[in-house]
Parts: sequence; C-alpha cells; structure tokens
Amino acid sequence: MKKFLSLLVCLMLTLGLIGCASGSDDKSADTDKKESSDEATNDELKGHLVIYTSEPQDLVTEMLDDFVSKNPGVTYELYRSGTGDVKTKLSTELDAGGTDANVLWFADLGYMYDLDDQGLIYHYSPESAKDLPDTYKYNDGMGHEVRAIYSVLAYNTTQIDKAPKDWDDVTTDDYKGSLAIANPAYSGGAMTTLSVHVEPDNESTVGWDWYQKLADNDVKMEQSNGTLLTKVASGEYKGAVIVDYLPRNSKNEGSPIDYVYPESGSVLIPTPLCLMDNMSDDDKAAAEAFVNYMFDIETQKLFVQQGYVPMISEAAEGTEVPTIDDIKVLPMDVNYMRENSGSMLEKFTSIFGAQ
Repeated sequence: MKKFLSLLVCLMLTLGLIGCASGSDDKSADTDKKESSDEATNDELKGHLVIYTSEPQDLVTEMLDDFVSKNPGVTYELYRSGTGDVKTKLSTELDAGGTDANVLWFADLGYMYDLDDQGLIYHYSPESAKDLPDTYKYNDGMGHEVRAIYSVLAYNTTQIDKAPKDWDDVTTDDYKGSLAIANPAYSGGAMTTLSVHVEPDNESTVGWDWYQKLADNDVKMEQSNGTLLTKVASGEYKGAVIVDYLPRNSKNEGSPIDYVYPESGSVLIPTPLCLMDNMSDDDKAAAEAFVNYMFDIETQKLFVQQGYVPMISEAAEGTEVPTIDDIKVLPMDVNYMRENSGSMLEKFTSIFGAQ
C-alpha cells in the first residue's frame, strides 16, 4: 500500500510539472525555471555542455538559456566565432591532445565528416528526426540540421524596381559595382555556395562562368553575412548573395530590403548539430537531451520566431516563414567540397584577387 501511494504521489507531481511547462510561452534569454518535454526530468538530468558554434551568439544563447531553465542540473559554456576560427580552435586543441568541446554547431559539413572519419563524432539519432528528408541528416546519426538556412538573393527595394528571379539576374548592369558576396575564405556559408555552384557533375550549377561574370561586373566582397545585410539595407549595395534569415528579419523590422529564393534552386547551408565522442555519461545524457530539445515543437517555433526555416513544418503555420518543402534545393556533393576546397579557393582568388 505504501509503495502504491508513493507511486501515486510521484505521478501527480510529474503531471503537475508537465502542466506548468505546457503553459509557458516565454522566448526570452533569461534563466527563469521552466520544465522540459525531454525524456529525463530536470531532477534527473545533469551534465556540462561545451558548445563550439558559428551561429549568432544572441540566438544561440537564447536557446541554451531556455534549455537550461528547463533542465537546471545542466550547465554550459559557449565559444562563438566565425566558422574558420572555430575550426582552427578545435583543430589546435585536438592536435594538442584533446578538447573539452562536446557539442558542435557550425557551417562546415565537410569538416564534420573529417572528424567522423577519425572516430571523434558520437552518432545519435533522435526519434523526432527520423522522418527528416535525407538532405537534412547526415551519415547515420553523425549530425542533423535542426533548422535550415539557404543562400538567397537579397536586394534594396528603393534601388531595385524589378526583383531578381535567378542567379544570373544579379550579373546584369543593374547591379554593376553594387552587388556583394561573402568571401568563401572567411564564410563557411559562402564556401558551401561556391562548392555547390561549381560542382562539375551538377547539371544545375551556374559554374565558374557565373563567378567570372560577377568579377567582370565589379562585385564587392565582405567577410560576413551580417556586413552584407547592413550595407544592402543602408543602400550602399543594391543587392547581395546572403543567408535567408537575415533579410527576412530585417524586412520584418521595416528595412527597405527583400529577398528571393532562386528559381533554379537555392543552396542549403549545412550547419549540422553534432556531438563529440568524448563525453562522460552525464554529459552524454545532457547532450542527447539538447538534441531532443532542438526538435521539440516549441523550440522549432522559437526558430521560426528567430527567422529560420524549421525542420518541423507545423512550426511555421500562420507565419511568412516557408517550410523545407517550399524551397527547391540545389544538389550538393559533400565529398567534392571536402576534396577540392583548397583548389576552389585558389581559383576563386585567381578570379577576384586577394581580398
């Protein structure tokens, strides 16, 4: 009888906590205590996450603080920089004997495959991601997209009367000296876009001819997508090749900017969430719970609020954000990118010069 009463009390407490969680709609980055829909309760889940990322720090911190508020037994450290800097830091630490990083989230899918080939990635496939298209998950649990970003064509609406429809439309005289792209030597997204564009076996590719047209049209170069956004919104540039969530958010804030997904296909910028195979049992449980959290419907709605395309289409209902089914994606050969990144950068530099 005592055992039955104890179980009944535990059940009532659990249901009460879940009820509190379902009523929360706070997306702020504070540390108010909120319950999680993760399998482990916050009392059970312990561990320390060390996240290396190239994602915007304010948006990542918002998600991490929300996750920790639901799982207060978990702590985290965050290192955020550009993709190149993150890779350099991680590679240096690994060469020196090891790294504390256990969660990786940055825009270099080829590098993730390199780590996986070395046995450094922990494969984990959350149940909620099992129905994702193969485009958005990698190598049998090596990593997953938790939301999608794409290279698109953005333009200043006060300077461009007719919106571009496809990649070649921004090589015209309308954009001479006033179109900008990110430098693939610094931007992981720009490197992916370059690789997809010039794959020799890709019939959908625009090829090196497109980049030569840009150079002949006096294209400008920036190191980051954030700088591209600022300069298009201000009118310094008429247009840019940029990741989609930035002009979407800027447009919603009232800036004179708009964007299109190219008709022939957009470039998916892989930013897989991957786990390192260097974790204690507690850290591994926390890391798995964090991946689960990323696919929770409320987290997916938070991604939509941040301007991203969600993996779960239901999260975008009633918003202007498209779903992954709405966007035509150019095929990508990750092995081509892995094997030819150096030669691609050399040819890029030969066309545009050192930037």
